[in-house]
Amino acid sequence: MKKIIRIVSVSVLAMLAHNQAQAQAPDCDAACLVGIAQQYMQDVVTKDFSKLPWGDAVRFTENNVGMMIGEGFWGAGPSVVNDGIYLPDPQTGNVVWWGITGEHGQAAYHGLRLQIENRAITEVESYLGREGTPDLFAPVADYKVSAAFTARVDADARTPRDRMIALVDGWFNSVQLNDGEIFTSIAADCTRTINGLNITNGDYWAAKQVEGCKQQLEQGLFKPADRIRARRYPVVNEETGVVVALSLEDHAVRYVDYKSKSGADLKVEVEYPNTHGRLELFKIVNGEITEVDGVSVFLPYYIHSLWAE
Repeated sequence: MKKIIRIVSVSVLAMLAHNQAQAQAPDCDAACLVGIAQQYMQDVVTKDFSKLPWGDAVRFTENNVGMMIGEGFWGAGPSVVNDGIYLPDPQTGNVVWWGITGEHGQAAYHGLRLQIENRAITEVESYLGREGTPDLFAPVADYKVSAAFTARVDADARTPRDRMIALVDGWFNSVQLNDGEIFTSIAADCTRTINGLNITNGDYWAAKQVEGCKQQLEQGLFKPADRIRARRYPVVNEETGVVVALSLEDHAVRYVDYKSKSGADLKVEVEYPNTHGRLELFKIVNGEITEVDGVSVFLPYYIHSLWAE
């Protein structure tokens, strides 16, 4: 009897170890995640979502508004203007597509997030930065997705996953406080693009005479941002040094005139309370943020996040 019990115990332990190994392995690896996202982008153009691997329950939002599958972008003459890039994270089961799409010929900067569970789509979250809103917007013909966000980082220049998230969270803390203190590490040549517009170098900041991500934070140029909440980091990739961040940035507009740290007179661009919904890509090399790109969408002030706890 003792011998039988011993054999059964070993078998049970082996089975538990096997199950644990399976649980730790991603159900859908990077290639699987990208494949589902590619199918999604192909089927959205034909408006045929019947062939996609949907889960039993799906949460679907566009610009932080809950809706039925097939509504919004799906139903408005959608097209894919460029190939875009796919950013998978098997550890979280998320994949993000970033690129340009169009509706009836009008293009938009588009960030799409899919949550995949058991090889089925359970969450769809999109932010589309369309022309004609008070938010920033640059002509799409001049925009190219930076190759940096898919390029591998040399092994000795990589940053651990938790540290990467902390660096991006520190960026948000720096923008939110905006008193010249910086709570992250930023490369000297860091650039930031929003809806195709480079806001760290070039004509946009010429009047303010402050260029560069770090320098602008040191001067408190983003002081109108009162808080950055509902922060989430669905994709983190140590090999490419990329973090995809989602957030809501509130502008209470309690004043319209303000000064930089050096005393330059500045003015709030939109003079009524508003919130910006954002999906942004952060590139991190040697423990420093080197590039930021993403979409920003103008939303009602203090809108409730449909995704954050």
